[in-house]
Order: sequence, then structure tokens, then C-alpha cells
Amino acid sequence: MIEDIINENYGIHVEREETVGRYPSFLSGNVLYTIIPLEKLEQEELVERLNMSEHLKQQGDRYVSDFVLAKHQSYISEADGQPFLLLANTVLAKGRDQGLGRKLAKFHARARSITQPIKKCSRIGNWKTLWEQRVDQLEKIWGEKLQSQPTNEFEKQFVETFPYYLALGESAIQYVVDTEIDETPEAIDAGTVCYERFTKDTWTGKYCIKNPFDWIFDHSSRDMAEWSRHNYFNNLQTYQPALQQFFSDYQTLNPLSAFSARLLYARLIFPIHYYETIEEYYSAPSEARSHQLEDQLMLFTERSVHYEEFLRHFYEMVRLPVKQMKLPLLTWL
Repeated sequence: MIEDIINENYGIHVEREETVGRYPSFLSGNVLYTIIPLEKLEQEELVERLNMSEHLKQQGDRYVSDFVLAKHQSYISEADGQPFLLLANTVLAKGRDQGLGRKLAKFHARARSITQPIKKCSRIGNWKTLWEQRVDQLEKIWGEKLQSQPTNEFEKQFVETFPYYLALGESAIQYVVDTEIDETPEAIDAGTVCYERFTKDTWTGKYCIKNPFDWIFDHSSRDMAEWSRHNYFNNLQTYQPALQQFFSDYQTLNPLSAFSARLLYARLIFPIHYYETIEEYYSAPSEARSHQLEDQLMLFTERSVHYEEFLRHFYEMVRLPVKQMKLPLLTWL
């Protein structure tokens, strides 16, 4: 039992299991512990996550998880032959989304000053390559389905709609290329700690926990774009007020450069929401999940014209000075 191993290796008694984020957690006294499985983790990546965590703690972020040292003076323990480590959070406060833009700006600013090199966890400057790989992979699947004929409603939708989303993906890639040619990055464009998909739910819920194993090192526009995308699709009729408030709050601390604004826009053009739906469908989900993905695909394709409208007016909605910053819009939207 992992509870016995935790007691033996760390002297910590598992009192009550908790559901926080995507990892198993438990309470012991007034501390929330999170169990992180390490079967695929390289040493270099582990050191980088530890460095990012310690840096943010030193900068004053109380919600960042601490790495817990075992009695044998290592962060890593084993249960049933599987390595794992423990994270601890001693400040347990309910996560709230008020002023989220400003909170995110503060988080980015604190993390931007890290001096240790971050390589394994970094996506800085890699969007173009990663996006090209993703588009190529999906185009290959699409070609196969086109040849073999769609077998159900999902595949029919995929075959019919992919050319449009292929064009969007290619436009996003070109937008990144043009940005890197046209604009010179400023101090705000240095790499920082980000999330794979930052949303209004990332820091809300029963506890506000900032888990280093949810992080990647990237340009801050990643988090802003993914928050904006999530806000749009979850508030289709009422997304504008929250969008404007978020960017207004963010820019009270970190005004966007033209480079930031353009990377943010490129990421919104890139239809990751559509691509991830297709990728998950072909990774053999359960039957119930397949039906959910079919509904999701239907929603995205039905909203495509509205999403174009969202993109067309995005700079204007978040009050970025298009002419002053010379921010190009997609002409075919």
C-alpha cells in the first residue's frame, strides 16, 4: 500500500484522500500532499521543475507546491516498483477567479526572472515546428479516411471540415513566421512559466494549487490565448466582458508588446480545439467519450463562422492599438 510507504519514507500519515487537479492527493494535518508518478520523467526535467518551483516560492508565491524530501534524503521514492515523489501545499485557500488577469501577469513577471536554464520543459520558439508536425500528422489521417470512406458521423464531419482547419493551421504558422521576421522581442517577451492549457479553472476550486508538474516554459501569450479560447467556447453569447476585463487587468502590470500581441493572435488562429478533438477520437477513447467528442466536433464546426468573427474583432475587443502596433489581420477571415 502506498500509504504505508509514504508513512515509512516520509513520516507522513495519510488522513483523507482529496481530489485536486489530475494527480492523487491527500490531507495530513493542515497540509495537502500530491503524489506525482515519475515513470516517464527524466532527471533533467525533474531538476528544472524543482528550480522553477523554488524560484517562484522565493519570489513570494505562497500557492506553489514544495517538493518533499524523504528520510533517505531523496525526493524520489518507490511503490510497487514505480517511482514517485510528493509535493506539499501548506497554504490552503479557496481559488477565486476575481482579478485573474492581474494574478496571471504577476505570476508571469515573477517566473520571468528565473536565471537557471530551462530546456527540457521549454517550448520557446518551437511553436512553428510543433504546429507543422501536428498539421502533417492530421493531414495524413485525413487522407487515409478520405480514401477508405468515413464509417460514422464523426469521420464524415472530419473529412468534410478538415480542409478548412488545415488552412487555419497553415495561416497561424505563417503568422508566427511573419511575426518573428517583423518584430523584435522586448523584455516582456522573455520565457516564463506557463500552463499547457490555462483556463479560469486552473487556479480556482476548493484549493488554489500551483503544481510544477502542470507547467511548461514558454511565451506568456500562450496562457493568455488559451484562457481567451476557453472563455469564448464556454460563454458563446457573453464572452466579451470577461475578455476585456482579463486583458485590462493583465496589462496593468504587463503591457503587451507588438510581438506578444501577434504571438497571442497566432495561437488563437491555430485551431488547437479542433485538432485535439480529432487526436483524442483516434486515440481509442471509451464509447461514451467518443459520443462526447462527436458533439464537441459538431459544436466547433457549427461555430466556425462565429469564431472567425471573434478573431476578426479580437484586437479591437481587447483594446490593442492595431495601427500603432501595426498588427496585421487575416485578410480572408
